[in-house]
Amino acid sequence: MTHKPPLLSALLCLMPAWCFAGDLSLRFLGPSESPVSGATVEFRLGAATRQPPSAVTDSDGRVKVSVPLPVTVRAQAPGFETLVLKISKTDGGEVVLHMVPAVFHTSVEVMVKEDPASESSVERSALLIDRSGARTVYDAVDRLIPSAYVPSRGVLGHGLGISNSITLRGLGGSPTTQLLVVVDGRPDVMGLMGHPIPDFYSLTDVGSVNVTAGPASVLYGNRAMAGAIEIKPSPAEPGFHTELATSLGSYYTGQDRLSHGGRLGRFHYRVAGGIEHTNGHRENSSFRNQDGTMRLSYDLTPVWRVSADSRYGHFNVEDPGSVQTPAPGRWSRVGRGGYTIAIVNRAEQAWGSMRFFGSHGRHMIHDGFRSVDSNTGFRAQETVSPMRNFEFDLGADFAQYGGRARNISTGLDYGEHEVREGGGFTRARCTVSPKLRLNAGFRYDHNSIFGGVTAGEFGASYHLSADYALSLAVAKGFRNPTIRELYLFPAPTPTLQPERLWNYQATFQLRPVSRLLAWVTGYYSDASNLIVTTGRFPSLKLENIGRSSNRGLEANARLRLARRVNLSSGYAHLSSTNLAPYAPENRLLYSLDVDLQRAFVSLGGSTVGRTWANSARTLRVGGYTAMTLKWMIPAGRHWSFFALVDNLFNRDYEELAGYPMPGTNVAAGAKVKF
Repeated sequence: MTHKPPLLSALLCLMPAWCFAGDLSLRFLGPSESPVSGATVEFRLGAATRQPPSAVTDSDGRVKVSVPLPVTVRAQAPGFETLVLKISKTDGGEVVLHMVPAVFHTSVEVMVKEDPASESSVERSALLIDRSGARTVYDAVDRLIPSAYVPSRGVLGHGLGISNSITLRGLGGSPTTQLLVVVDGRPDVMGLMGHPIPDFYSLTDVGSVNVTAGPASVLYGNRAMAGAIEIKPSPAEPGFHTELATSLGSYYTGQDRLSHGGRLGRFHYRVAGGIEHTNGHRENSSFRNQDGTMRLSYDLTPVWRVSADSRYGHFNVEDPGSVQTPAPGRWSRVGRGGYTIAIVNRAEQAWGSMRFFGSHGRHMIHDGFRSVDSNTGFRAQETVSPMRNFEFDLGADFAQYGGRARNISTGLDYGEHEVREGGGFTRARCTVSPKLRLNAGFRYDHNSIFGGVTAGEFGASYHLSADYALSLAVAKGFRNPTIRELYLFPAPTPTLQPERLWNYQATFQLRPVSRLLAWVTGYYSDASNLIVTTGRFPSLKLENIGRSSNRGLEANARLRLARRVNLSSGYAHLSSTNLAPYAPENRLLYSLDVDLQRAFVSLGGSTVGRTWANSARTLRVGGYTAMTLKWMIPAGRHWSFFALVDNLFNRDYEELAGYPMPGTNVAAGAKVKF
């Protein structure tokens, strides 16, 4: 019998576990054995071990890393439930892990792109921006979410005013103050007006978009009364990557993006920039946008990481006015930027972040309006999982927003204003049994003007079988009056109170055959204390007297007609006691995707039913069908080319009253990645 020398035994005990790391091969599959590509896989180890990099699955759903065992694997993929599994030992071969399609509560994940080599999995409920022909984040939401509607007036550029609005289940407002946009965990709003700026949200360095339909106030507080649009950056990848995408089309419409990222030991970085421009299909309707992003991060320890990211954009947009009353010389120039400094922790049973953020903007409008605004604060959130089937969140946030405004043409000075608000929240998720999951949450929020307000949520999902699931959700949302409504125009009213909303919904998800995934949602929302404008100019007044009850139905389906042929569709119906302008009563989206191996063809369209352009329901738009055809051709490992045709059948229609949309227009471009 042989014995190890005492000194050698001591050294072996002191050596870190990563010295004994071996190759771990994983493959992630869906229920029908389809590979799950693009899944982000994290490996959680003890504090004394070296933290290996996270990884992203390839087109076959595979990932291979060198890690010590045991290791906890946490995998996330758009359209699937998060998978957490501890692997203690293997037989040296490939470990196959199955991911479960996400049960729908309120949100839909939208990916920007997918590996062209991968077969699109029917059970992946996530939608794909690249194949839709969308040019911006708002455009993607409009083309992929049937209950959302973003009226446009041209090929590119929303500008300011009614053309930058968005409705979700009939809510949102004009301007959009009832729907929150979150950029990498940072609530993003114009500090004075309280609404997002859609032209600021290009697809530069965007990895995915999560759209929550229904109140998200427990998580985000103010402005998330109708829901939230979360814009997430592209995930970090090992190695060094550079990508250039360029396109040019009708009306001198072009989009050019360049990005580069890499990893140097514990240091990660990514920079990206983009330019968008068009002369417009009408005279005096040009648009130009330039933006850039930068992200830096450093792994301090196996558990802790610090990061900093920033984004800046500047756009010029012209508004030609309606065809009935043309108004040449109307323009807007806007520059906006934002940053986030974060401390992130990632342990086996706890993970979260502390983010310090800020955003600022400068607006110049043709009528003499000038403004400078800012929004600064912090947000902390920690998730703790004390046991396998239970986890809860604890969080707090604070924001200080405001600015100053004046009109150099009229000499009117609106002054400088500032509002502070903060709150704390908690959420819990529990897997009671393999079939039943429960979740609940609560928030208390305090505003320097209105005092305290509460919000809550509760949800349950039940797997009737492996292919059928039912989920129920109820949530309360709120929106505080904006600085514009309180102190600026059209009728400053400092006595306004927050708006409130209760939302109830049920979703039935079914997968009767492996080729089909579908889900149907019915909802009822009751909004009260809504701020409305009363009286006639110049004797206008804002009051909390509005009320609206919305009832709706949403249905979505994905069907694989053949191995490389997929059909997707989505339908939304809305019935309201107080229908908001530019909220369609019926809307149908559909797309046919065909993978020809050497090319990819996508034919998509939107049919919009009756839509009113004003609250009095005297001016009608809608009642049209618009189709888009996109052709993508990969050329080797690094190159791909595409051609896009919008308004394929040259239909005459308007999304905004008095602003005819362009006829058939085309674009073509290329993308290279190395």
